Amino acid sequence: MMRGDFGEALHWLRRMLRDGNERPMPQEATAHLNMARCYLYFGDLDACEQNLDKAIERCQLFNLVASRAGAFETYGNLYRERGDFEKANEYYERATRTYDEAGINLARTELLEERALLSMQIGDLAAARAQIDRLVAARPPEKDQIGFHTALLASGRIRIAQGVHDSAIEELTTALQYFHSQTLYYYEAQASLAVAVCEFKLDREPQMVEHLKRVVDLAVRYDYEYWLKREVAANLELFSREEATELLPSDWRAESIGAQAPSLPVTIQLTTKPVTDLTVNMLGPVEIFRDRSRRPAVDAWTTRRARDIFCFIASRRHRRASKDSIIDTFWGETDPEVVEKNFHPTVSHIRKALNSNQPLKQNFLLYREGDYQLNSEFSYQIDTEEFDRLLAEGESARRARQFDECIKAYGQAVALYRGEFMQGSYEPWADEQRTYYREQYLHLLEALAGVAQKTGEWARSMQLAQQILHEDPFREDIHCLLMRAHVALGNRGAAREQFETLRRLLQKELGVEPGAEIRKLYRELVNAPS
Repeated sequence: MMRGDFGEALHWLRRMLRDGNERPMPQEATAHLNMARCYLYFGDLDACEQNLDKAIERCQLFNLVASRAGAFETYGNLYRERGDFEKANEYYERATRTYDEAGINLARTELLEERALLSMQIGDLAAARAQIDRLVAARPPEKDQIGFHTALLASGRIRIAQGVHDSAIEELTTALQYFHSQTLYYYEAQASLAVAVCEFKLDREPQMVEHLKRVVDLAVRYDYEYWLKREVAANLELFSREEATELLPSDWRAESIGAQAPSLPVTIQLTTKPVTDLTVNMLGPVEIFRDRSRRPAVDAWTTRRARDIFCFIASRRHRRASKDSIIDTFWGETDPEVVEKNFHPTVSHIRKALNSNQPLKQNFLLYREGDYQLNSEFSYQIDTEEFDRLLAEGESARRARQFDECIKAYGQAVALYRGEFMQGSYEPWADEQRTYYREQYLHLLEALAGVAQKTGEWARSMQLAQQILHEDPFREDIHCLLMRAHVALGNRGAAREQFETLRRLLQKELGVEPGAEIRKLYRELVNAPS
């Protein structure tokens, strides 16, 4: 693998795996992790992911923390290759946390280089430059020769992206000479191509061709086809030249040159929020997942009671509930023997469901001193908690007369509300919270609609008003708001129709007429001069 002969490496790595009927061994974690890396270099992304999953399972089984960190780093590389940069960043964060847990200096790993390349790939060249400069300084050649030169390679690539080809070629040439002398062929191929790009930009065609010959020679010899085709697509200007095209094997040319260069926005902003180990959404249809790209199996929650008990615990103060309160809430007057027979299997089912379709099993639910609680070692994203936080933040901003911040917080809270609390589950324990969150949601919508009306954002006010009427169609004050908005937008006919809609609704459902205030407004709006 160090030499870059990944096909030969796979041959030997497979021999480290035992027969499927035999008990797993610790070395299998190393085998699967390195096989995943080989498949990533070959572009077989599905095989890469499958081996990473198996590596993670064995890392957990044998408590191999350092190898688990390496697997998280490789997951990050995999997601970066797929173009899922948020997911890549998330797994790099997991790797950082796990390397720290293992007591490993990040400068000794490839993680910092990979993160710098991610920054480069999303267009944040300033961050990439800062990250790689720190890494080069942290790897003096007298202490870490290979690490120093791989950091130089990444630095040279970033300089190319910055358009600084003179200084890039100096670093790349130094790295290239080292890789060639040490027979590190995959690194040599990357460095040779990067130098060729610089020579092309500096109008030194003979030198460019010589380096490209070496690139193609190594790619053919060690099957770097996937890598080279991606590089061709990223450097179409170079490979469109006849001298470069002719160097490619004939069966690669049409596909490679006909490829479209990857199109990325100038800069992609990655979120900086902490890694979330478990997401619990209870506003609307219940969603419980660890990884959005790896949803639990369809039959993960085979019993509604298990899922609802978990939501009950997650929604309580401090994310904990006593065993007695759980039994009283979900079993009530049931015979104690029946409760005893069913309680612990239900808790076991919760733990299994939380790990459904996940190679890394985590114990999210703990029992401590008579209480069941969410394990505080993990981080959670619970929509009800976030809703409450944003509501409090908005109210605080309103009292401080920071109205822009208030509106922003209110809007974010409204976006979290996908529907009533624990939608589809109508246990008595959920009624109080269902009423509370619905009332708060309507209050936020009303406040935002009022602001939109005062600032003349009539379309926005209408959208918010319609959301309120969807929840509470009898709100005459909201019908008034809609009527004003229609008239302000020059559609007096729509205002009439809005009033008639309300009148028909009240007559049909309640047997009453609209109130005096809205009738007065109706006369004013309809009879006002155009």
